[in-house]
Amino acid sequence: MPNALRLILSLLCLLPPAWAAEVRLAVGLTKLPYVEEGGRSGLEAALAIATLTLAGYQVKVVQLPQARGLAMLKEGQVDAMITLTPAASDALFYSQPLLYYRNRAIALHSNGIVLTQLSDLSRYSVASFQNARLLFGADFANAVARSPNYSEHADQDTLNRLLLNRRVDVIISDEFIFRANPTQTDLSGQRYATVSYALLGSSPRHVGFANASLRQQFDQALVRLKTSGEYERITQQYRQRYQLPN
Repeated sequence: MPNALRLILSLLCLLPPAWAAEVRLAVGLTKLPYVEEGGRSGLEAALAIATLTLAGYQVKVVQLPQARGLAMLKEGQVDAMITLTPAASDALFYSQPLLYYRNRAIALHSNGIVLTQLSDLSRYSVASFQNARLLFGADFANAVARSPNYSEHADQDTLNRLLLNRRVDVIISDEFIFRANPTQTDLSGQRYATVSYALLGSSPRHVGFANASLRQQFDQALVRLKTSGEYERITQQYRQRYQLPN
């Protein structure tokens, strides 16, 4: 079978029938590369939509702030929501990990900073995303408590600017979010090579459901998406779009 025909047939298999039931999927605000403007694209959104479609559903995306989406899921106003961890609520049913966020300590290569353990952070000025001290546990919290300067910020663009303009030595960020952020230069337009350290491990992100049966169908379809190669195809599409590392 010609490759072009095989690709067309595989895509057709992902389309739900016209009579398919609708699933309302809550998606957070734009967060490249995981969620793009509009909520129907981006690495995480695309994987969730493809999985639900393969399970036989038509997907209606509702893009809104994370806290509001979680409240709507608990109230039954949406059926599912991406980017959750089991700590979000005991009342929900969680899928197998859809993907893993790559938490990294990132520094400018030219500064010669080498990080081998969390305690090394205590020697440098550090900026991170909000609530990082709660997420990463006591060793991280103790290290940044001894840092000469530690701050947390809601906006990824702020983290990029702090690092690239040498306002801090190290930032804590998901590596993909850091690299996909439009700010990749300092104020003068200069680009810098960076180095990242996997001191914090990776964090699984799940799809949360109000219904256990829908969660089970999603998990089964996710296995099929991976087996078919479509999961890897979608992942590589966004890696190439944002020039992300493997």
